[in-house]
Amino acid sequence: MHHHVRHTLPKLGKRLSLITPLVYRRRQPLAPFRYKPLASPLEPPPLDADTSDWETLAYGDHWGAPRTDFVLRSRFCVPQDWDASLPTALYLPLGEAGDFSHPEALVYLDGRPYAAADRHHQEIGLPQGVTGTHEVALHGWTGINYAEDRRLYLRECSVVQLDPPTRAFVNLARVALETAQHLDEDAPVKGALLNALDDAFKRLETLQLGDAFYESVPEALERLQTGVAKAGPPMDVSIAAAGHAHIDVAWLWTLGQTRRKAGRTFHTVLRLMEQFPEYRFSQSQPQLYDYVRQDYPELFEAIKARVAEGRWEILGGMWVEADCNLSGPESLARQFVLGRAFFKEHFGEVDSSILWLPDVFGYAWNLPQLIKEAGLEYFFTIKIGWSQYNRLPYDTFYWRGLDGTEVLTHFSTTPEIGSPHASTYNASATPEQVLGTWRNFQQKETQRDLFMAFGYGDGGGGPTREMLENISLMQAFPGLPKVRHSTAEAFFRALEATPGLPTWDGELYLELHRGTYTTQSRNKRANRKSEFLLHDAEFACVLAGLLDADYRYPESELRRAWELVCLNQFHDIIPGSSIGEVYAESLAQYDEVRRLGEAARDGALEAIARQVGGEVVVLNPTSFARGDLAFVPARLEGLSVPTQAVAGGTLLAVGTLPPYSATPVGAGEAPTVDGELSVGERHLENAYVRVELDADGDITRVWDKVAGREVLQEGAKANQFLAFEDRPLEWDAWDIDVFYDDKVYYAAPAASVRVVEAGPLRAMLEVKRQILGSPYTQRLSLAYNSPRLDITTDIDWRERHTLLKVAFPVRILSPVATHEIQWGSVQRPTHRNTSWDWARFETCAQKWVDLSEGDYGVSLLNDCKYGHDVQGNTLRLSLLRSPTFPDPEADRGRHVFTYSLLPHTGGVGEATIAAAYALNDPLLVVRAAGGRGSPVQLLAADRPNAVIETVKRAEDGRGFVVRLYESQRRRGPVTLHVGCDLAHAERTDLLERPRQALTVEGRRVTLELRPFEIATLRLVPA
Repeated sequence: MHHHVRHTLPKLGKRLSLITPLVYRRRQPLAPFRYKPLASPLEPPPLDADTSDWETLAYGDHWGAPRTDFVLRSRFCVPQDWDASLPTALYLPLGEAGDFSHPEALVYLDGRPYAAADRHHQEIGLPQGVTGTHEVALHGWTGINYAEDRRLYLRECSVVQLDPPTRAFVNLARVALETAQHLDEDAPVKGALLNALDDAFKRLETLQLGDAFYESVPEALERLQTGVAKAGPPMDVSIAAAGHAHIDVAWLWTLGQTRRKAGRTFHTVLRLMEQFPEYRFSQSQPQLYDYVRQDYPELFEAIKARVAEGRWEILGGMWVEADCNLSGPESLARQFVLGRAFFKEHFGEVDSSILWLPDVFGYAWNLPQLIKEAGLEYFFTIKIGWSQYNRLPYDTFYWRGLDGTEVLTHFSTTPEIGSPHASTYNASATPEQVLGTWRNFQQKETQRDLFMAFGYGDGGGGPTREMLENISLMQAFPGLPKVRHSTAEAFFRALEATPGLPTWDGELYLELHRGTYTTQSRNKRANRKSEFLLHDAEFACVLAGLLDADYRYPESELRRAWELVCLNQFHDIIPGSSIGEVYAESLAQYDEVRRLGEAARDGALEAIARQVGGEVVVLNPTSFARGDLAFVPARLEGLSVPTQAVAGGTLLAVGTLPPYSATPVGAGEAPTVDGELSVGERHLENAYVRVELDADGDITRVWDKVAGREVLQEGAKANQFLAFEDRPLEWDAWDIDVFYDDKVYYAAPAASVRVVEAGPLRAMLEVKRQILGSPYTQRLSLAYNSPRLDITTDIDWRERHTLLKVAFPVRILSPVATHEIQWGSVQRPTHRNTSWDWARFETCAQKWVDLSEGDYGVSLLNDCKYGHDVQGNTLRLSLLRSPTFPDPEADRGRHVFTYSLLPHTGGVGEATIAAAYALNDPLLVVRAAGGRGSPVQLLAADRPNAVIETVKRAEDGRGFVVRLYESQRRRGPVTLHVGCDLAHAERTDLLERPRQALTVEGRRVTLELRPFEIATLRLVPA
C-alpha cells in the first residue's frame, strides 16, 4: 500500500533513467566523421584512402539513406589526465534505424577490426590503459525499416571513462526494479526489493549531478546490496543461459550483408568474452563460419581458440538452419553431411550434439532419424510455440520419428515480450523474461532446469554488456530463477537425467506460415530441378567411374553445387519470405548449380556412352523399373524402337528399363505400337483411361477403363483453377489465413482447344484460358502405355494478393489422405473435426499426395509444388501466390509447372512413388557412336518398397554410397543386386562412418529394414 500511494515504482524508474548517463564520468568527443557511401557490402572498406573529398558529418547532423553501405572515419585522443586504471570505452550513438540492431558497423582501431557498433552495442570497451591518439573507422550498413526521406540522427560520439561504482549501482538497481515490477503483488520479495531500492536512491545526491553525486554512490550501493541480499531467497528453479546471435543468412538483406553481419557479431562476442570470463556463446550454421573463414581469417582463428577453451559452442549440424518442409530427402541428408564435415575439418574433435533449428517453419516427421543418423542426440526449437490454435502439451519430450527413432527435444519457453503465445531465441536476459521462462513452462512438476538463448538476433548483433551484467546479478537473485552461464550441450546432458519425460509421436506441424509452401515459386522450382539434376549427375558419375578407369569424378564441382543448393534451402530463402534481391541472387546461384550439374552429368553420360555403345543410350536414374517415354532434343530416325516427332525433339518408347541402368538403342526397324491412343478436342484416351473435357476446357470425366469405374465425383469438374483473395492478417509472404476461401474466382472459358499431338506414343491437347488478368496455356497429355494424365501449365501471373489452386474432386471416401514427406509419407485427416484438424487447412508434401479407399485410389503428382489441401474428397494443389511484402513483385511473371493425375487400383503404394519419381526425373538420353551395344545395370533392390534415393561416390573416395529407405511401413530383409564385384560392403551412418559389415554373396548384399528406415551403405568394388 505504501509504495502504491508513494508511486515508488514509477519514481524509481525516473530516477534510474536520470543517473544512468552518469556512468560515463568523463567524455572526450571524437573528431567529426568523414562519410563515404559504398556500392555494396562486399566492397572493401577504404581504411587508408584520402578522405579530403568525403562528406564531413557534424554531431546533430542527419545522415545515411536506408540500405546504404558506408565507411565513417575519425580519430580520438585519450586525455593525458585521465586515470589509466579506470575502464575506458568508445561511445558511438550513430542513430536509430528502428529495426534489428541497425545501423551497424564493424569498428576498426588503427586499421584492425575490433568490435561492432550498433544501436544495441553503442559502448565498446577499449583495452585497459589505452592512451594517446588513435584512428577509428566504421564499416557498416544503415539498415532498412525507416522511410526513404528519413535519415539517421548522429549524436555526439566520444571516448568515455567509466565510474565503476555508478555502473554497479545502475546494474543492480535495474535488475531489482524490473524484478519488483514483475513479481506478483503478494510476493514478499517484491516489497523488500522496493524498500531496498527506495532507501538506496534516497542516499544518492541527485539534486546536483556532479562530484557530490559520485561521492554518494558507494554508500548507496552498499545499502542496496545489503537490502537485496535480505529481500529473500531465489526460486528453486535454474535457467541455463547461452549467448546466441541468430543470423538469418538472407532475409531482408542479401548474402553479402550477412557476411558482414557475421564478422561484426563475432568480433563483438570476442570483445565481451574479454570483459566477462564466465560468458559462454553458442552459434550455429557452418555456412556463417565459412564466410568468416574467408572474409576474416584472424577472427576465425580466434574463434577456434575460444572453441578449444570451451567458451564458444559450435551448434547445428546442418550447413544452414534449413527449411524442413520443402528441402528434399537427400538435401536434408546433405545438410548434415556438409555441416558436420566442416566442423570436423576446422574444429577437430570438438563436436555438436544438437540440431539447432529455432526459427524453422515446421519439422518433417522423419527428422529424428536423420538427427540420430548424423551422430546428433538432441533437438532444439522455439518455433512451434508460434502456432495459431493449439499448443503442444509438452515443452520437454522425446520426439518419436516416423521410423520409431526418438530424440530428446526441448522448446525454450522464454517469452517474446508483447506476444501472447510465442517464445523467443532472442532473449534480452531481463528479469521479466527469466520469470516468464518459468511461468510459461508446462511441466513444472517434473522439471526445474530450463534453457534461455539470449542475444539480439535475426539480423545478428548477439548479447550485450547489459545482458551479461544482468545474468551475473541473477545467479541467485531474490524471487527469480537462478540463472547461470552455460552451453546448450551442457543443458541437454543434464536434461537426460529427468525421469518420466513424455513422448510426442507425430510430425511437428507449425500452425502458421502456411504460405511459405508456395510463395516465390520460381525459387522452389529451381530447388526441385537442382535436387534431381545433382541426383542424376552423381549416379551417372559413379557409373562412369565403374565403366571407365580413366574417368575423373568431379568431386569439387559437385560439392560446390550441393553447398549452393543447401545454402538456398535456408529457412527464409526457399520459403519465399525474403526481399526480391535475395531471389535474384538465388536464381543466379541456381544457374551456377545447373552449369556445374549439367557439366558433371553430361561428361559422365558421354563416358558411359563410349562404353555401352548403340546409337543412343538411355539411362534410368531411379529405383524403379519403368517404361515411360524418353525425350531427345533432336530429330532421330532409323532407331529400333518406336519414335514420335514432337516439338523440339523426338519421343522414344524404349520398353521397360531396369532401375539404375544404361540401355543402348541401336539402329533398325521399329515395331509398331498399339496403345489405343485417341485424341480429339474434347477427349484423350488410351488403353487405361478416357478423359473428357467440356467446352470451357474443364475435365468432366475420367473413366478408368481397367478398373471399370469413374474417377471423378459425379457432376464435378476437375483441373479447375480456383483463385482466392489472399490477404493474411500479418505476415504477407509467410501466411495463408483460414479465411482465404471466403471468395473464389474461376477461370474464364477456354479461348481455344486444339490437338497438338496425336500419337502414336503420346496424345496432347492444348487449352488456352485466362483466370482474372492472367492468361495461361495448358497441355494435357496421355502416353500410350500409362494411366497418368500429365498437365503442364505455362502462365503469365499478373495478380497481387491472390492464391491460385487447382482442384480435383474424386470419387473416393477416406478420413485420411497420404502425403509424401522426405524419406517417407504421413497420413493427415481429410475432415475438420477438431482444432488440430482444421489448423492443418494447408499442409506441405513433396512429390505426391494420395486419396485412397480400400481397393482404389487417386494420386496427385507434381514436379515443383509443395502446398496442398485435401478436404473431403477433393485434392487441391497450391500453384501460385502474389504477396507484396517483403518482395512487392513476388511470383509475378511467367511460370511453368506440371502436375499429374494418377488413378490406381489398391491403396497407395509403389506405383504412386514410381510415377512421381518418373515425373520429376525423366529418362536420360545421350548420343553414342553406334553399334549394337551392351546394357549395364548398377543397382537394384529386390523389394519395391525399398527405394534407392541416392547413389554417390563416398566422401573419402573409398567406394560408392547407396542411400535407400523403406517406403511402405513394412519390415524385413532387402537384397541389393549390384552390377560389379564387391570387395567390401558395410552399413554406415549418414556421415559414412562404419556401423556394421555386411556379408557379400557374389554381387548381392542383404540388409534388414524396419518401417521407414533410412539406410546408408558403402559398397567397395573389387
